[in-house]
Amino acid sequence: MLKTKSQGNNMILGSYNPACLLSLFGLMAAVGSMILSTSGIIELALVCLIVAGLADLFDGVLARRLQLSKYEKEFGVQLDTAVDVVAFVATPVVIGLNTGQMNWLLILGMVWFVMSGVVRLAHFNTLSIEGDVQATHHRGLPVTYAALIFPLLFLLVDVLHTEIFQLLLSLAFWLTGLLFIIDIPVRKPHGVFYLIIPLMALGLIVYWVGRYMQFYISY
Repeated sequence: MLKTKSQGNNMILGSYNPACLLSLFGLMAAVGSMILSTSGIIELALVCLIVAGLADLFDGVLARRLQLSKYEKEFGVQLDTAVDVVAFVATPVVIGLNTGQMNWLLILGMVWFVMSGVVRLAHFNTLSIEGDVQATHHRGLPVTYAALIFPLLFLLVDVLHTEIFQLLLSLAFWLTGLLFIIDIPVRKPHGVFYLIIPLMALGLIVYWVGRYMQFYISY
């Protein structure tokens, strides 16, 4: 295992081992996603959301390969949760807000999505403190899945009429929020999933970058 130095007694607060740096990289991608969506560049905003998801997928894998102090382990859990709130709870809402027409169903769906995501993460942190985290399954859908759900959903943006897509987007926020908090077992990624998920993500990244180049660079 790789050894890291605890940062708890340094002048700068926090821990900056490779796993935490990867989490912070995911946070940077999420902030970039929000900025891009506010600028109307939804394609690249979705790419940044996917990148944030990939960072979250592998930061835990990296952390398990490091020899961490008690402080670093706990800090990593808290940092991961804080990043998740920004990347997979707030960012999809910001992207949704910048897609066009709004309606009450969509607005309330976003509120429900944020509340459910925060509750889900608070529940996970509570289990972590109590040492009751399941080894093979999550309870409820992890918020990280938003990094695949919404880029996949937006594949339909040019296929469906605007009003129909807005309805579908609204339902996606409502349903995803429900899956965050309903007590169902969700298998943790393992083995081949660490290949399948990145390949899916790569395919989506190629598609959305290509779509951006087609509709923006060409003009």
